[in-house]
Parts: sequence; structure tokens; C-alpha cells
Amino acid sequence: MTTAFENYIEEAHRLRKKYADKIDILVGLETDYITEIDLDRLSQLLETYGEKIHYMVGSVHHVNEIGFDFDRATYEKAINSFNTSPDTESLDDSSLTTFLETYFDAQFALLQRFHPEVIGHFDLCCLFRPGLNLPDYDAVWSKVQRNVKFAIAYGALFELNAAAFRKGWETAYPAEPIFKVRRHI
Repeated sequence: MTTAFENYIEEAHRLRKKYADKIDILVGLETDYITEIDLDRLSQLLETYGEKIHYMVGSVHHVNEIGFDFDRATYEKAINSFNTSPDTESLDDSSLTTFLETYFDAQFALLQRFHPEVIGHFDLCCLFRPGLNLPDYDAVWSKVQRNVKFAIAYGALFELNAAAFRKGWETAYPAEPIFKVRRHI
């Protein structure tokens, strides 16, 4: 039985060969870190198809196994999954901080293990809070700096994603403070 991914690889390489005299088609994939199982499965895919995959976009769309980028309610649910208060309706700042730290730790694990050529929507964790200023959260900001420096060190590119405009941002993401992070801080 063939999978959608196998069909994609086959068709992409068919087109790559067919149009080789006109255009150089690169075949890539975007990955997500939901659980360690997903990273293990990605390792298996790369082992099987590695020479047929030219680049990888490394992204995180889940925290606490909750896909948080669909709508605001699911985003808040993901943040609230870290709420330790008995009042489940109250969302304290520590829940948000833990959510952000968990996001950037998952991103770092993905970067370390696979060195994706492109980092997808680096600060997607701020998606429904466009005014969130990550440097205001010391522990979070240190993780942002760690991730940026690590990705730069191995030569990663950072996706500039305009979908943020649809979500109320004034700029594409990543947000401006991330552009100011330097390799040697």
C-alpha cells in the first residue's frame, strides 16, 4: 500500500525529471514536533527517502499535543493546558510562560536532531497574541536566543511568513525582536 507521502515523492521526482531542462525543482517536506514518536517517524522517512528530499522545513504547531494554530480557542486551550490553578477559567501568566518555554524547547529538540534547512514560522507560539513581546519573558527569551544562535550556526534559513497578517499582526512573523538576535550575544 502506498502512502500519500510516497505518492508525493514519486510525483515530485517525476516532475523534477520531466522539467529538468527548464527548471530545477527541489523536493522538500515540512515536519512537526508533536511527540517523540513523530521525530522517530521522521527519522525513518529520512532513512528511506533521504536522497530524494532536498530540504526540510522544521516547524512546531503543537504544544502538549494540542495543535494550537487553528483558532484562538484552541490556542488558549493549549496555553491553559499548563494551568495548575484549581480555577480552570483563570489563565495565569505562568501558564503562558510555560507554554512558550515548551514551544521553544520542542523547536530546539527538532533543530538539534534534524538541522532543518528552513525554520518554519519561528514564533508561531505568539500567533493569537500579536502584541506579545518575548523579550519581556527572560526565561523564554533566553530560549529564543539559544534557538536562533543554534540555527544560524549550522546555516539554517528562517521563513518569513505573511499569514500573520490574517491573524492581526502588523508584520510577518517572526516578529521584529527575533530579527535583532545575533549569533554572538
